[in-house]
Amino acid sequence: MQRAIITIAMLTACLTMMAQSSTTEQPDSIDDIQLSVQLQDLEVVTQRQLIKTEIDRVSYDVQADGESKTKTVMDMLRKVPLVSVDGDDNIRVKGGTSFKIYKNGHPDPSISQNPKEVLKAIPASMIKRIEVITEPGAKYDAEGVTAILNIVMKDASGMSGATGTVSAGIDIMGNPNANAYVTAQRGKFVTSINYGFMHRNRNGGSQRQDMLQVYRATGDTLHTTGAGDAMVNVHYGNLEASYEADSLNLITASVGGFYSSYGGDGDGTTTMTAASGAPIYSFGSRNHTTGSHYYNVNGRLDYQHRTHRKDEAITASYMLSSTLNKTDQEMRYYDGWNSPMPYDFTHQKGNERFWEHTWQLDWTRPIAAGHKIETGLKYIYRSNTSHTTMTYQTDNVETDGMDSRFKHLTQVGAAYASYTFTRNKWTARAGLRYEWSYLKASYPDGSQQSFHRSLNDWVPSASLNYQIDYARSIKWAFATSINRPGISYLNPAVIEGPTTIHYGNAHLGSARNYSTSITYMQIGPKFTFNVAPSFSWTSNAITAVKWSEGGKDIDTYRNTLTHRRMGLNGFFQWQVTPTTSMMFNGDLGHDYFHSKELSLTNKGHWASFFYTQVTQQLPWKLRLTAHAGKWGGGADDLYSHSGNAWFYGLSLQRSFLKEDRLTVSISAQKPFSPKYGGFSSYITQGDYTGRNQFEWRERNFNLRISYRFGSLKARVKKTDKTIENDDVVGGSNSAGGNQGGGAQGGGSQMGGN
Repeated sequence: MQRAIITIAMLTACLTMMAQSSTTEQPDSIDDIQLSVQLQDLEVVTQRQLIKTEIDRVSYDVQADGESKTKTVMDMLRKVPLVSVDGDDNIRVKGGTSFKIYKNGHPDPSISQNPKEVLKAIPASMIKRIEVITEPGAKYDAEGVTAILNIVMKDASGMSGATGTVSAGIDIMGNPNANAYVTAQRGKFVTSINYGFMHRNRNGGSQRQDMLQVYRATGDTLHTTGAGDAMVNVHYGNLEASYEADSLNLITASVGGFYSSYGGDGDGTTTMTAASGAPIYSFGSRNHTTGSHYYNVNGRLDYQHRTHRKDEAITASYMLSSTLNKTDQEMRYYDGWNSPMPYDFTHQKGNERFWEHTWQLDWTRPIAAGHKIETGLKYIYRSNTSHTTMTYQTDNVETDGMDSRFKHLTQVGAAYASYTFTRNKWTARAGLRYEWSYLKASYPDGSQQSFHRSLNDWVPSASLNYQIDYARSIKWAFATSINRPGISYLNPAVIEGPTTIHYGNAHLGSARNYSTSITYMQIGPKFTFNVAPSFSWTSNAITAVKWSEGGKDIDTYRNTLTHRRMGLNGFFQWQVTPTTSMMFNGDLGHDYFHSKELSLTNKGHWASFFYTQVTQQLPWKLRLTAHAGKWGGGADDLYSHSGNAWFYGLSLQRSFLKEDRLTVSISAQKPFSPKYGGFSSYITQGDYTGRNQFEWRERNFNLRISYRFGSLKARVKKTDKTIENDDVVGGSNSAGGNQGGGAQGGGSQMGGN
């Protein structure tokens, strides 16, 4: 039998030409006759396209990636265009940290609060696709978002029944993880439930740190070392349901939660020497953290009504989110020589609570062929409270203490309108959002006077897309966003150690950000290519402010940062042969940080990230994958820049049983490197300079088993609109990875100062 390997697009073209030939005129040549080959003589071989681009987003088809059977969501993120994940699992989108993480098109606090832990615990087999919403537009909150990372859970459609996936894994250090996902349908009612667990023991959580600081004014040198370990337990779960009363009315609901507990111990040494080399003081420290817990519970209810006009829908939504963050940390000091503090023991306890209620109404209406409007209203009531205590002891006798209570209330009212125009190869969108916000801070302990303020913001956005042909497109976009501070940035409690003082700033205001980008995409059957230059800027961003006073390092936050970033993101996917594929995802960026108030400028360092992977299909249904990457090198903030770090790994997987229901994989991270690896950062600005070397267990080996059962093809339906809160940086309600303009407060687990 004659065989031809063709793509679906080529087959469609052939069939179209054959149909035209049969209905219009007879073949003119032998070539036309040969085109009429019977379909049974053709073998269609194609690979599902991993990447798809739209006017406001780029999506990665996780289910089309063979590694999704045994990898985690964090592993998949390294392959997504415009996304970078460094060796410490810090996530960046379009080179920056001003983004939010959603699930199924709406905020998911159980993921957002702890993306490192949760995304490493969720199996990729549960995920349908990962979307990078590069131009959120007017319908999304203006607050704090220049991009959205939307994780769409797997679904299907069809008959009743039940299906699910269970998987479990363990690494060489004895850290287990397990999860289960089940979907069931009965008539018009569909439910899904998932639960996951991850444990990291002290061996897997061991860390080391070496920090050196030289003070400009005196020439004195502070040297701090530390080593410690930590144990973490993570539980997460979610229940979703939908009921479609008829073709026009849909109700969806969900409730989810996340819980983590943390405990750790560390030992360290601190030494201060004069410029002459003479010792000034020294002491040892022992850190013990226990009773640190984080809880999140969230729920959502949506009602969607479709009219008889095609694609017109009205959606009403309500969302509740609540978090509790409890910390408990003890620090004991010993072997002091000329010690700088009058105490030998501190005990810090913190309690941060967050409640948020959100109501939203959305309306989408096509007004003519190629024209669509979207409009809506939204109201948010957000309450943050904190209670922080600090006690000091000398020879087991309490000598001093601090008790701080703080409450912060935010109310936001918003209205938006967006217009989309489509004609031939052009798609254009423009939107305008108005936001009114009321902020009130109070001090139940009477330590300061309460205050409040109101803000008004107009937020425009626009984008334009041109589809050059079926494979190529080019897009321009402009966006505005706002950052409002969260509770950990606002909390005025003063946390004082032997050499440090940290406190928040209750008078922080919102910051306005602007960004523009051009994206070129080419999608082909064998080669997909994406390049996206971008530029962003802000003039009053929230940043950490650091200085030295009275022999101590002090840090807080201010609206004093001017930040500009030029970035270039590139991605390609290449099917080299039917059994060999390659991909590359990289980001290059230059950051400019400046504060006129502080007379500081930090620039000149280029940050770069890349992740490359080669996959080879082997005999006996084996799949071999090798990857390598790099991150770091750029300016981090007003004061410092990071060094470069490299990583690599190998994995081998095979599927068994009917329909490949059982999949087993083994993998190795940096198998030929030393046990410990890490990175360095360098302080080049401010009252002191120096470097900070941080190391953790990098070399590791993993075994993972996944089993898929059932045959349901039903899905929990989603309304077209739902609630999305995208605003806050630095707090228990912050929804992005590594948000904000500076380091968070808090003590090290390695016994430092």
